[in-house]
Amino acid sequence: MSGGDDVTVVWVAPDGTPASSASSGPAPVQEDATRAIGAWARARGLRIHTALASPVATAVAIDFTVADRVEKELDRAREAVAALDADVAERALARAEALLREHPELPQAAWLRAEVHRSWAARWTRVEPRDDQRALLAWQEADALDGGRAAGIGEVAFPPRARTLTTLTIDGAPGRKVIARLDGVELAGSTSSEGIISYALDVAPAEHQLVVTVDGDAALSSWVSIGATSPGAPRPTIPIHVGDGGACSGASLAGVTREGATVLAAGVTCDSWVAAAPAARRGAILVARCARSTCGSFVEWRSEGGLEASGPQNAVPPNDRAWPAWATWTAIGVGAVAVTTVVLIATGVLESRPTEPRFVAGGVRVE
Repeated sequence: MSGGDDVTVVWVAPDGTPASSASSGPAPVQEDATRAIGAWARARGLRIHTALASPVATAVAIDFTVADRVEKELDRAREAVAALDADVAERALARAEALLREHPELPQAAWLRAEVHRSWAARWTRVEPRDDQRALLAWQEADALDGGRAAGIGEVAFPPRARTLTTLTIDGAPGRKVIARLDGVELAGSTSSEGIISYALDVAPAEHQLVVTVDGDAALSSWVSIGATSPGAPRPTIPIHVGDGGACSGASLAGVTREGATVLAAGVTCDSWVAAAPAARRGAILVARCARSTCGSFVEWRSEGGLEASGPQNAVPPNDRAWPAWATWTAIGVGAVAVTTVVLIATGVLESRPTEPRFVAGGVRVE
């Protein structure tokens, strides 16, 4: 899926190599450039997509270590709830929930998030300040994700929400094997003559995990919000598009090349996209905004890390007649040392103290 703030990025090589081969540069430089384009997009409120030659718009990689991190945060939260430590429990649950929101591609994301919600419910029912309403909402969110389970020791169960009917449609991959899973459960759908697959959903209103694969490859993963509907109201439809991205696909942008500071994009029909190339300076990139086949000139953009690593700029050549800057600092330093010495001497800190007898109870002590 894409929104109004999405923009497609095409990486072009500095030697005029087509965009489809532009990712073959040295790994460290490419990693820096990738981080830099991400920072550039965030500074402008954009979400970037890299144009791919694959028929699937976005290849979703799965990092299973994220699930281990979530499990550790859940253990930490449960221990904190048992110890009645609200602060530690809330911080751990917030971290776990943030990880799962960022990684809906995990096969077990829905189940883990359900346990996070139940841990929130335990926090609001067992640790001060308590809030039964927030505990109810959290428990119902968990039931909506995994279908519900029996309450464990110390847990308070709440009634589930009423279910709602929704239609999910997927298009963009005609003639290919499309599998959609909602909260980890494979959906059964029907395909129309136009190649649109429809799924009838009967679920509780909540944020649900949706993962779509095309020919076995993950094409989309997201949290989809399904709201409640009033009785008699028409069934809402959630449209999902997977595929090559049309005019902004990798195949459509594969012929983009670069000559110096100019981007050559003849025949491109993507309404808004960005051409990018790694710059010579680490942590810097060259960016050109484009509309269809017309692009502006490349402009260098540097992240903060690139600025720190770039070294001093605008160095001033030495002048034999001018008073050197280092001499001024040296003179100031010598003056400061002299003044400090005078003050120390005036206060008597550096003076030697004569040895004199001191009379105390119990005898004579010489100092």
